Amino acid sequence: MKKALSLILFSFMAVALTSCTGEDDTPSQGGSVKFKLDGTQKEHVICIVLETEVQPDEYVLTLTSSNTEETGVFRYEIAPGVTGNVTPDFIAYQLSNKMMVANEGEYQTNVSVNSEGHLKGTFSGTFRSNLANDDEFITITDGTFDVYY
Repeated sequence: MKKALSLILFSFMAVALTSCTGEDDTPSQGGSVKFKLDGTQKEHVICIVLETEVQPDEYVLTLTSSNTEETGVFRYEIAPGVTGNVTPDFIAYQLSNKMMVANEGEYQTNVSVNSEGHLKGTFSGTFRSNLANDDEFITITDGTFDVYY
């Protein structure tokens, strides 16, 4: 009987200890960037956020995303902690052969979370080629990012 009781107690303790994952159950890293590129739905699941000191005591977060099936890369730069309808330091989409940049006034962004290793928000706009004498542009709509780093 003592063995059975000990086994039951040990089982309950093992379940209790393994079911606790810490104070919060959020992912430690990863996430996604989703958007429509000229009307075609895209999803990037390879997402990296790096915090860089650009000047003494001045930092910037750089979100870079892509997927394994295409050559397009999304890039978004913003200061840590900034939320709301903000102007990012930089927002662009890299095609296989050129960088498409969103100029101020031609895009909208809204950051709802920017703290404790989590960056979440929305974006859309017109992105233009950064090459001289090139009038090419792309339109990105319904953009969302939700990344843990």
